[in-house]
Amino acid sequence: MKKHFILATAGHVDHGKSALVKALTGTDPDRLPEEKERQITIDLGFAELNLTAPNGDKIHAGIVDVPGHEDFVRNMIAGVGSIDLALLVVAADDGWMQQTEEHLQILTYLGVERAVVALTKSDLGGIDAATRQIRDRLRDTPFANAQIIATSVRNGDGIETLKSALASEFATMHPPRDYGKPRLFIDRVFTLRGIGTVVTGTLTGGQLRREQKIVIQPGNLHTRIRSIQRHRRDLDVAEPGTRETLSRWPISSLQIRRSLLSSKNHCAFLVKIPERVH
Repeated sequence: MKKHFILATAGHVDHGKSALVKALTGTDPDRLPEEKERQITIDLGFAELNLTAPNGDKIHAGIVDVPGHEDFVRNMIAGVGSIDLALLVVAADDGWMQQTEEHLQILTYLGVERAVVALTKSDLGGIDAATRQIRDRLRDTPFANAQIIATSVRNGDGIETLKSALASEFATMHPPRDYGKPRLFIDRVFTLRGIGTVVTGTLTGGQLRREQKIVIQPGNLHTRIRSIQRHRRDLDVAEPGTRETLSRWPISSLQIRRSLLSSKNHCAFLVKIPERVH
C-alpha cells in the first residue's frame, strides 16, 4: 500500500525550482505559453513523484511547483496551503535572496514543519559558502536541521541523492489521516468544453467519492462531484494526502475561486482563504 504525501517547492525566482521538478519527475510543471516565453513560473504547476523509502515503503508524492517572483506571491501561498514537506530551493551562485526569505516566512506562518533544501546550480560552484549561509538563515526556524543536497540539472549531480533524501523524510512521517471530514484546498479552477467546470487541489481529512453531494460556500450552491482524476487517471475514490481533479460540476467556474473545500455529514462546502500574509 502506497503512502501519499504532498510536496511543494519554495524559493527565489530563477533559482531553478521548475527545472528541478522536471529533473526529478520528467514532467515540466510550467504549462502556460507565457511561462515558456518569459522563462519564469507564473502560476502553480504540478507533477508526481514515486519513491521507495529505505524501509521499502512505497511513497507517492504529489508535487506543487510555485512561482518565485514577488508579483505572484498570492499564487505561491495558494500552492503551499496544505502540504506535508517543503522543497526549499536555493541557487549556489546566488545564495539566500529576498524571495527565499519571504517564502521561508510564509512556510513558517502556515505551519509547515518539515523541509529539504536543494542547493541548485552546484555546477557553478559556491557550494560551501551557500551551505553555510543557508544554515545560518535556517537557525531558530523549524527547518534548522533540514538536509541540504547540492544538485545540478545540467549534469544530473545530486538528483538521485535528493530523491533519497525526500524518501527518507517521508518515511519518518505519518500519512495524512482519514478523519471522515475531507477538505480540498482548491488551487485551480477552469472550464473544459464537453466536461464543464474543473477544480484541482490537495485533499486532506478524508475521502471524496464520485457522485458525492457537496455544497459550495459562499453562495450555498448545491452540486455533486461527477468525476475524479489523479494525474490523468480516473478514480472512484480520492484519498487524503493526494492531489485531485474534480470535474463535470454543473456550476460555472466564475462561481468558484481558490478556496477550501471541506465536508460535513457527507456534504462539502467552499470557504474563501486569506488573500495575503501580513
